[in-house]
Amino acid sequence: MRELLRDAFGGETPLPWSSTRRAVGAGIAACALLFAWLSLRRYATYHNATFDLAFYARMAWGEVHHDVWNPIVDAHVRGLHLSWVLVPLGWIGALVGTPETLLVAQALALAGAAWPLARVGARHLGAPGALVTAAAWLLHPNVSAVATSEFHPGSVAVLPLAWALDALDRRSAAGLALGVLGTLACREDLGLVTALLGLAAVWLARPGAERPAAGPLRRTGSVLAAGSLGYALFFALVLLPRYAPQHGSLELHFGRLGGDPASVVVHLLTHPRALFEHLAVPHRAFYLPLIAAPFAWLPFVRPFAALLATPVLAINLVSEFPGTTDLDSHYLTPALPALLVASVHGMAALPARPKIRFGVPMACAVLAHVLGGTTPLSLAFPRAAFTADDDSRAAARLVAQIPPDASVQAPDALLPHLAERRVVHRAPPPEANTAFVVFDAVHRRTFLHDESMLRTTEEPILRAWLARPDHVLLDAGGDYYLLQRGGEPRTGIGARFLVGRTDPDRGVPLTGCLSLLGGRVVETREDALDIDLELVAQGPCPDDLALRIGRGKRPRHVDLIARGWLSPAHFERGDVIRSSHTIARAAADGLRIGALRSSGARPDRGDPMSVELVLER
Repeated sequence: MRELLRDAFGGETPLPWSSTRRAVGAGIAACALLFAWLSLRRYATYHNATFDLAFYARMAWGEVHHDVWNPIVDAHVRGLHLSWVLVPLGWIGALVGTPETLLVAQALALAGAAWPLARVGARHLGAPGALVTAAAWLLHPNVSAVATSEFHPGSVAVLPLAWALDALDRRSAAGLALGVLGTLACREDLGLVTALLGLAAVWLARPGAERPAAGPLRRTGSVLAAGSLGYALFFALVLLPRYAPQHGSLELHFGRLGGDPASVVVHLLTHPRALFEHLAVPHRAFYLPLIAAPFAWLPFVRPFAALLATPVLAINLVSEFPGTTDLDSHYLTPALPALLVASVHGMAALPARPKIRFGVPMACAVLAHVLGGTTPLSLAFPRAAFTADDDSRAAARLVAQIPPDASVQAPDALLPHLAERRVVHRAPPPEANTAFVVFDAVHRRTFLHDESMLRTTEEPILRAWLARPDHVLLDAGGDYYLLQRGGEPRTGIGARFLVGRTDPDRGVPLTGCLSLLGGRVVETREDALDIDLELVAQGPCPDDLALRIGRGKRPRHVDLIARGWLSPAHFERGDVIRSSHTIARAAADGLRIGALRSSGARPDRGDPMSVELVLER
């Protein structure tokens, strides 16, 4: 067993990189720490942009708790991905937190992949080759971007995939087998890549080739090629049709081409012109030069190893999902180890002068990272994505109010913090009948004071929930609103705007259900006034009722009543509502106020467009 492991992970011949081995190790350790810290910072500050981290965290949590249904996408996990690596990560996550475990594991895998790749560089180019190869990997913009954002098992797969390439390079059958098995444990669709690895092993051990241990390598390669392809096809043709979600990633990427993998392949083969037009789009036509630029375009010099990445690259090029062909896309990451090994072969073909052979690739790697990387060394470093702000602090406060065993629907940015529970869904629609619901109301800030806010896609959904009699608004902070099922709406945070009771016939009518009692200036600023309006309700109002405030007969400044925290549908006859607003100081003279609905029109034809408002100071 010792000899087998030695052959699988090291080989018998010492590599010529003793002068740079420690430097490579130190660089890997530093990048692993940096990647892990940045990814944890993004998570802690609620800046995850997609639901991928939550999706895989829930899968890992479910594996530990024997729950094979993923509620985030409402599907059986065997119809999503065969990511067996999530099982041990889930057990570790049960002790220290599943999202944190996944992020750290991904950071370690992405940084650690530089070690076997550096071994390939040392084998072909000596100590400088090891250093340049490791740097080219660690500095590639895709690696830092993927390592510091979401989580994807395909990104973890680069570590065993890199070991498999190193084993193939030194003709180790045992190392190749372990690397392939590790890769398949991460993602089943990488079986197409590992099948090519097996075929490459068969080719390198072909009869007549002067290679050591050709027989074991050829036999192992044949088994791995057949097994990998069979594993990928078993998922695509057996598990996927049976367990796939109704609307999954296959539809997002290839929906126009067919409803299943076989249909996609047939469509591509029978519509060559459409395929050509699809690939001729600029971002696809320049895809290969773009992703090879950080490697100084060396994969094109000796492209044999690069051919091992063709399944990943072909899928990315055929995909219609936005962002798939971006340099920082996680869909690219599993292709990079093979491209880098091809770059090593390309470096070996360059003139032996160090400034050309090593200087040019290193310069391209550094320049690419400075221009497009995701670390503090990059000009494009998104500092705000790792920094706490008002929204992240508010999100943390809202999440803390949701019991750990309660069912919840929430926006994608909050889902990773809520994934370790039995029932967790993405924000409505549709409704999942959960105990808690969190909405992202960023549209209210984006279209602040603009009546078009009332007609956004998001606003009717939010105001319909706020108008429901069976939900109470527990808290609101940043752009987030937290509602709980079963509460009385008038007891939530919107109740602070109900300041008393009075004769409902008082005031100046704005519409049939609401009259104006008066207004006063609360604070005067250089260019704005903070004012409080007092309104009296004659009964419930339409849930889309809003106010026009400003100068002229039809003021352009539009605000929700009571900050939008208490739906007008919950007003009762005689309620006095104090509603706070901020207006331009220039509008204070000749100020008018009126009511409108989402159509932009007055609630009723007989309602005034606006009435005069005299502010008390």
